[in-house]
Amino acid sequence: MRTTRLHPLGMGLRPLYLLLLQLLLQLLATWQVAETQTVLIIESVKLTILPGQHVASGTDVTLQCDPKITSGTGMPLKHRYTFYRDSDPVYGNATTTASSLPYVIRQARVANSGSYKCSVEVHGQYKESDPESLNVTGLQTPVLLLNKATVTEGEGVTASCSAPKETGSSFFFYFFEGSKEPKKVPTSENLAETQLKFSSPGNKSVTCHYRISLQPDLVTSSRSKPSRVYVQELSIRPHIEVTPNTNVIEGDTLQIACRVDGSRHKPSNITVYVSKDGIMKANGKGSIVYNTTVRASDSGLYECKAIMGDVVKAVNRSVAVSELFSRPVLTLKPPEAFEKESFSLACYSHNISSQRIQRGQVKYSLYRNGRVLTPGDFGGKFNTTAEASRNGNYSCDAVAKHIRKSSNVIVFKAKVLVSKPSIFVPDEVIVGKPFRIHCRCENGSLPVSYTLLSNKVPQKSVLVRQPNETASFLVTVRRKEDVRNFTCEAENNGYSSRTESRVLDAAVTEPVSVPTLLIMPNFGSVTEGEELFLACTVREGSPPFTLKWYRDGSDQPLDTQMTKDRTGLHVLGPARREHTGAYRCVADNPARDARRSKLVRVSVSLARWKLVLIVVSCILLLTVLIGVGCYRYRAQRGKRETATELSVKPSSPKSEDSLTVSLAHDTDAYSAHTDTDDQSSVETPKEPDVEYTEVVHPQPADGSRGPVRRGTDTVYSELQNSPAGVADPPGYQGSMEFVQLNHDLPEPV
Repeated sequence: MRTTRLHPLGMGLRPLYLLLLQLLLQLLATWQVAETQTVLIIESVKLTILPGQHVASGTDVTLQCDPKITSGTGMPLKHRYTFYRDSDPVYGNATTTASSLPYVIRQARVANSGSYKCSVEVHGQYKESDPESLNVTGLQTPVLLLNKATVTEGEGVTASCSAPKETGSSFFFYFFEGSKEPKKVPTSENLAETQLKFSSPGNKSVTCHYRISLQPDLVTSSRSKPSRVYVQELSIRPHIEVTPNTNVIEGDTLQIACRVDGSRHKPSNITVYVSKDGIMKANGKGSIVYNTTVRASDSGLYECKAIMGDVVKAVNRSVAVSELFSRPVLTLKPPEAFEKESFSLACYSHNISSQRIQRGQVKYSLYRNGRVLTPGDFGGKFNTTAEASRNGNYSCDAVAKHIRKSSNVIVFKAKVLVSKPSIFVPDEVIVGKPFRIHCRCENGSLPVSYTLLSNKVPQKSVLVRQPNETASFLVTVRRKEDVRNFTCEAENNGYSSRTESRVLDAAVTEPVSVPTLLIMPNFGSVTEGEELFLACTVREGSPPFTLKWYRDGSDQPLDTQMTKDRTGLHVLGPARREHTGAYRCVADNPARDARRSKLVRVSVSLARWKLVLIVVSCILLLTVLIGVGCYRYRAQRGKRETATELSVKPSSPKSEDSLTVSLAHDTDAYSAHTDTDDQSSVETPKEPDVEYTEVVHPQPADGSRGPVRRGTDTVYSELQNSPAGVADPPGYQGSMEFVQLNHDLPEPV
């Protein structure tokens, strides 16, 4: 029978209970951390350097990092501290037991100098302190050790220089032997070793010092105490012999022997050589002999050197070599020669050693461009004629006893006489203004002298020394024809080479004269409608001309013309009244010296038909006025004829009395008329007409009374008319009239 085993319930739920408990604890821890983070603030971080920022080397220095933290939880906080020097971390630590952390530098050295700061990190919060500088002064004095106190020349010694208390990443050690240039050994440690060798015997003093790199500077230590070493001389002594002697003549055989005497070392271990001016002539082991046929250039200091290892011993001897004959000198006479002129070359050695040779034993050869001109014996002098085919580089050689010497080199070029010069002007020629005349020869050796002539009379001279240079003369002409007076002469070999150019032929521009402005027709008095022309005339000057017409007061030309003629016309067109005014013209030409004419006035009068029209109009108007006057006169006369005329004659009239004719009016009627006038004047007021009438005063016929006097007296007559359409008042017989009577009329009877 199969049975089923049941596990207790508690055994299955226990692992689940533990899992839930662990999860609850993690949530609680997360909540606590979150709660802590929300209330934690790092207010500041301060770095303190003790005992101070400036300390001596070997002092213990403490860097204290103190954070100021505000936190709302009572749980211990985990602080992570980090110290930096020059932005590089040098120390770090994490702690929950202290709110600050010290960093101690034991026996601080110069290498510990720098800019320090610290940082604190707490639960994700981070803050740094301000940087503080630490300056450690004083390097340790180095210690120098030598492995030997006595050495032989060429033997090495090991020198050791150390500063065991110093730290750093970059050291430079320097080893000194007396005043010689020090030997430099760079290293990353505080110890350096090197091999020193001494080139001369005697007591030697060795010192050292070091430098530490502190960016951006190097700090140098003091010198070590000197260490002494004795250098024994190496037992090799070179010896030199010169045969036949140290004073020889060119062509002699010279022998120089070099060997080592009294050496305890094997000859095969010693190298010897002969040198002059740093150039090795011969070398070998133990001893050598150098043989040569000497030249003057072999004079100098010869050395015999013995070398063993790094040791060099030397001895020297001076040798003087006299010339067998001096270096030949080549001369040219004359120094310069023109074509077809003769010249000579001479080659000569001034000094000859009479102990060895005679002067005639020296043989000369002449060369041109490296080719022999005088094969065989050459007496030392060469004559020829200058021409282009003989131009070149000349030299000569002197030979005696197989010794050959070359002279200096002379460059000969036959000079060319000047060709006929050309004369020209590069720019335009304007009368009265300066211009340049150029003179140049196509052929001719420099220097060339040019002279400007005017009518064959020299004016100025110019010496041309450079190729492609042209003689230039600044002149001025007053007349156009003066240009053809100029010529130029050129010479480069005295009077015989002088040659004259042709006469200067150049276009000359003459400035314009003051123009004349003429008004056509009638010299400026024209009538409307006539064609009006402004003629501008230039009497002097070179064409083409530029003519411009202006109206006075305006800067803009009315017209501009370019012409070769001396007169230009500007057509204003049919004359109009607005053409009245002042005008001028301006003339110019390539001389660019514009001239202005005088102002000329134009007067435009009315057209004839307009004048006729005005006269006719005036006549018609006058006729109308006369007709109106006649009409009015007749109308008034008709009215007077209807009135009663009364003549009055005095019994005895005098010559000067006037005859007055008056109208008789009834007193009553006149009064009635006056009243009527007063009434009508209120209704229709009207001014009375006033007329002037000439009254004739007759003169007596009696001759005894003198000549008849004729005259006129003026009287006033008042003529009052009734208004139109109004009947005359009762009793009205006419108007009251005062007339001027003609005295010439006969007296009425």
